[in-house]
Amino acid sequence: MSHSHDHHHHSGCGCKPQGSAFEPQDAASKSLTSALKTSFAILKVIMIVLVVLFLASGIFKVREDEQALVLLFGKVQGLGDARVLKPGLHFTLPEPISEIIRIPVTKVQTLNVDSFWYFETPQEKLGQKNPFPPDYLDPIKDGYCLTRNDSILGLEGEDYNIVHSRWTITYVIDRPELFFENVHYRQPRPGEDFLDAASESINPMLESFASSAIVGTMVKYSIDDAVTSNRDISEKVKILLQKKLDALNSGLKIDGVNAERIIWPRQVDDAFQASIQAGQQSKTAVTDAYAYKEKLLTDTAGPEAEALLEKLKQPGLTQTQKEELVAQMKGQVQGLISEARGYKTTTVAEARANAEYLQKLLPEYKKRPELVLQRIYQDAIEQIMAKAEEKMFIQPGGGNPKELRIQINRCS
Repeated sequence: MSHSHDHHHHSGCGCKPQGSAFEPQDAASKSLTSALKTSFAILKVIMIVLVVLFLASGIFKVREDEQALVLLFGKVQGLGDARVLKPGLHFTLPEPISEIIRIPVTKVQTLNVDSFWYFETPQEKLGQKNPFPPDYLDPIKDGYCLTRNDSILGLEGEDYNIVHSRWTITYVIDRPELFFENVHYRQPRPGEDFLDAASESINPMLESFASSAIVGTMVKYSIDDAVTSNRDISEKVKILLQKKLDALNSGLKIDGVNAERIIWPRQVDDAFQASIQAGQQSKTAVTDAYAYKEKLLTDTAGPEAEALLEKLKQPGLTQTQKEELVAQMKGQVQGLISEARGYKTTTVAEARANAEYLQKLLPEYKKRPELVLQRIYQDAIEQIMAKAEEKMFIQPGGGNPKELRIQINRCS
């Protein structure tokens, strides 16, 4: 019993120290595990927040004055019209997976084309006129364009189909996807405007196409038409220039083409001024003549005179039809017609009266012709004397010649 008791006592003493040694280790493990769980939870939250922020950075806004393209690994994303993003909020995968290309589409750009203008000194560019222009056109320094080679009456020389011109071209980027794919341009630097960077490529290309369109258009006009038909020429240049840009699928739209000035060479200015003045005088004379014709016709036959005259010129009209057309005329012609009819009536009546009078005298004339002639002579003298205001009778001179002098007063 004693052995058994001792053994039990020994065993009990040995267990107590072993349990007390592991208790701190279990607490540390639990603490570590709890800390790791907390850390992983925090890390998970952070990762979720980062993912959300990353995805949220793909939300972007397209302004009202622009449209946008999204590049996914360097290629334009979307199909058809969906490739171009309109103004508003949009989402795409953030960089570097995607890239957003913003292109202004409402801002009008201006390009001045001065390659067809003559050389100007700094003073001339400021508006000062050169009193002594060069005697000859210098094709190396002076820009010019050729018109249709029509001869000009009264002018000699070979420079009369040459003109100088200045042009202004305005354009917009109308199709961003075509522009991006077919027009090379430099990427804008940070803070640099897109169009400022793109114009470095657009303007040289556009000026080249514009020059070709201008040359192709101007050669179809005479120099007179060229200096007076700026609007028509500008429209033709615009159409031709747009065709060239469309053939390239450039995405550019020409907003307007304006021929600021089209003039002849300075060296022949005097001759052209004289020609223009003569032309203006000729046009004025023609206009005045036309106005006089209209007034004369209106005063003579009324406002429908010209139309009635054209009808009267038609062949095959009967006399009745002609009289009906004449009856429709107004104005002085009716008075003239009345006077003519009255004159006709009077003349016919006088002719009939004379005929009757001569018919009565005919039997007597056959019997005594000298007596009848003497009677006719006396009747004529009586009619003449009846109309005379003053009468003078001169007695015969008895065979002696007499001299008669009559003084006529200029004021009478």
